[in-house]
Amino acid sequence: MPRKTRWTIIPFIIVASLVLLVLYFLTTAKNSKPSEPLNAVPLSASIIIKVNDPEGLLEKTENNNPIWNELRQLPLFSKINLQLKFIDSLAGLNPDVNQIISNPPLFISLHLTGKDRISAMHIFRLPARISHKDLKAFISSQVLNKGTITARKYEGTEINEVMLLDKSSVGNFHFAVYRNILMLSFSATVLEDAIRQLASGVTFADDPGFKRIYATAGKNVDANVFINFNEFPKSLSSFIRAEHKSELRRTRDFADWAELDLNPLSEMLLMNGFVNSTDSVPKTASILVKQSPRKILADEVLPSSVSAFFALALSEPEKYFDDYRELLRNEGRLASYANTLQSVNNAYGTRFPEDFIEIMDQEIALAIDGNFTEATGAGVFFLVKIKSRTQAEAKFRSIVTAIAEAETKTVDSFITPYRFDADLTFAIYELPVRKLISKVFGPAFAILDKHYFVVLDNYMVFSNSVESLKSFISDFILNRTLVNDQAYKEFKRNLSPRSNLFFYCDLSRSQPFFSEYLNPSVSEAWQKNLSVFQKIRMAGLQLYENNNMLYSNLLIRHAASFSSSAQTVWESRLDTMADFKPVFTLNHQTGENEVFVQDLKNNIYLINQVGRILWKIQLPEAILSEIYQIDYFRNGKLQLLFSTRSRIYLIDRNGNFVDKYPLTLRSNATNGVAVFDYDNNRDYRIFIACSDRHVYAYNREGNLLDGWEFGQSESEVTQPLNHFRIGDRDFIVFGDAYKTYILDRRGTTRLNVETYFQRSEYNNYVINTSSGTNGPSVVTTDTAGKVYFIGFNGDVRTVELPVTYTNRHYFDYKDLTGDNRPEYIFLEGDRLTVFTGEESRLFTFRFGKPVRSKPAFYQFSSTDRKLGVVSREEN
Repeated sequence: MPRKTRWTIIPFIIVASLVLLVLYFLTTAKNSKPSEPLNAVPLSASIIIKVNDPEGLLEKTENNNPIWNELRQLPLFSKINLQLKFIDSLAGLNPDVNQIISNPPLFISLHLTGKDRISAMHIFRLPARISHKDLKAFISSQVLNKGTITARKYEGTEINEVMLLDKSSVGNFHFAVYRNILMLSFSATVLEDAIRQLASGVTFADDPGFKRIYATAGKNVDANVFINFNEFPKSLSSFIRAEHKSELRRTRDFADWAELDLNPLSEMLLMNGFVNSTDSVPKTASILVKQSPRKILADEVLPSSVSAFFALALSEPEKYFDDYRELLRNEGRLASYANTLQSVNNAYGTRFPEDFIEIMDQEIALAIDGNFTEATGAGVFFLVKIKSRTQAEAKFRSIVTAIAEAETKTVDSFITPYRFDADLTFAIYELPVRKLISKVFGPAFAILDKHYFVVLDNYMVFSNSVESLKSFISDFILNRTLVNDQAYKEFKRNLSPRSNLFFYCDLSRSQPFFSEYLNPSVSEAWQKNLSVFQKIRMAGLQLYENNNMLYSNLLIRHAASFSSSAQTVWESRLDTMADFKPVFTLNHQTGENEVFVQDLKNNIYLINQVGRILWKIQLPEAILSEIYQIDYFRNGKLQLLFSTRSRIYLIDRNGNFVDKYPLTLRSNATNGVAVFDYDNNRDYRIFIACSDRHVYAYNREGNLLDGWEFGQSESEVTQPLNHFRIGDRDFIVFGDAYKTYILDRRGTTRLNVETYFQRSEYNNYVINTSSGTNGPSVVTTDTAGKVYFIGFNGDVRTVELPVTYTNRHYFDYKDLTGDNRPEYIFLEGDRLTVFTGEESRLFTFRFGKPVRSKPAFYQFSSTDRKLGVVSREEN
């Protein structure tokens, strides 16, 4: 990988490693306790932890804390858990030791020792009645049978080394007492540094930056974490491959100090506090603090498959670049930056960074997709929020044109059309300046090598490849965006709505990207324990200006409900959940299928074959009927007809209401609309029953049908009307609670059915044309599951099967076996049962959960017939 690309991971590594160090602290906090002997902390500390409530913190992290429960499955944290139990055992043996460990505040400091080792120092204030001699006597009496204790003098202070025979839980450790301060560490070097520190009189309390950040620390919190940016990158580098260490250590210029208040919650770890830097020396934090925080919107266009991204809010881009140049000047890198940009601008007549400043709307972002490929750079995106789509595209098209002229090529050779569907095409441009984004915005963006871009909504999106942009466009059009991901929404709800810097990382997806930078042992452990990171799934950091400092929120979220993505051909995201089964409709222009659906907010959508939402309309009510396609104008173009509780709708393919539709009903509907085309001449008849017990008939223009003579039903009609043709005669069949009606086209009674029964609520009438002595009939069931055959000759026959059902069963009568003798199909609860024509049981199938929709019958061929069943509870 090119050397400059190593800078790309700086913001990611800072937060990811900080997360690891914080989690390490949570598991080792119990190793320490009382007093505030800050003077003993060596100046080499990268992190200082002040524990204010050891018992409260221990209770929150150990008592069924989901994050800790997952972490201790990892080998590193499993060992730390054993160490906790070891310390617990010592505290339980002696009340004096328990008093030391339980007496707040206590301090922990982390230090880089040797090449790649982080060692901790634990510092306590001894109660007045406990002496070094008492402590040593206790440890000797309890440890002698498990190891030995040796003593040596260092700078006039006795250092004791405890050497254990059994190192399966803890290794050897060292302790010393200087006046009333107890210091304990697993590193003799750190302990020696602490002793020298106490003798020197030079402490962190003398550091103006530390004093300022210490004053911001919360008093009524479990712990305060102080980060020393002069040393912190050195500790982070212990997690990094050797070739990336030097670049990472340069991040000491981010700030001087940060403080984070810690209060662990049950489902998350949320830490917040301030980041500060001196005014005299430019730092990255001092650049950000001069920008106003704003709502980060990049997640509204980023794919939901993104594994990590960070965004910067730049309220004043000109000021940002001025301050960035000053930072480079202070680091001795300004000349190189200016010369690089001047070379590009001279070659192509551009004006970078001014060309970006002109179109920018206060936000940039860098994102890594979960499908990131290191070899090609696929799955990397740089986003610039823009003031105007027209302005941005015109500006950068002129830049592409200038480049084409400079390289004596055609402009079209730099443009790739991407036809998403028949109606939507995007222009993907190539900007053939290698590493341009990093040359303008800094080495943190060097992972973007080639530059293809597309203007999409309010963003200009850059990527290393055309294929990556095509995938990005598809996700955006189909609403598969990060902001629509439920787990991400829950995560972000715990953060402030406005940021100067926002970083997000999905720990379950980002291992492939970080593995290029992490040392092999860390990367391998991450890969082996992905199941843990699928639960401790999300981590993030936000910074925003507050009182001339940056306020920070660091969040780690437990997501126990992690599930794999569905395997689909395409997906389209609605505003909320679909409220009924999507319906396939025919596009009369292309002959292809489209999808019509309504969501829980009563929005209706038409979605094309690749998942793009063609239109969305808000209705006041839910749809109660089937969806019909009719040729209203008799010109081959199809419209959608359906009904709600109070209206009948007719909508064309472009989402427009047809003529006098929607029709307002005279009374609220009690069933769904039915549409009949008696003679297949598109002279449609529309029927609907209402709460006034009238059945209304309309012509296709929406006028009440002249000559329709049916009066009122005896009770409400809740199932749609049916039309059956037997020979040359038409039958309109429907029923109310007890009576079956068989009418002719004019609504007069064609057959008076004298058999009354309480019809089942969920079932309509099914036509039975199979050969038999009684001729054609309609079939339905009563509330107990008894089957009624009502012949068109007036005969009524019943069948009682050897199972009793309730009024909540579904029934159908179809030929499943292909023997021209239909079967009885019953579904209730989680049980599907099919009986043969001879009334014997053919099979029973049990589902895992209750099913609440009627089985669908499919005939794929004369011998291939199946039932389709949808279980919403089992997805």
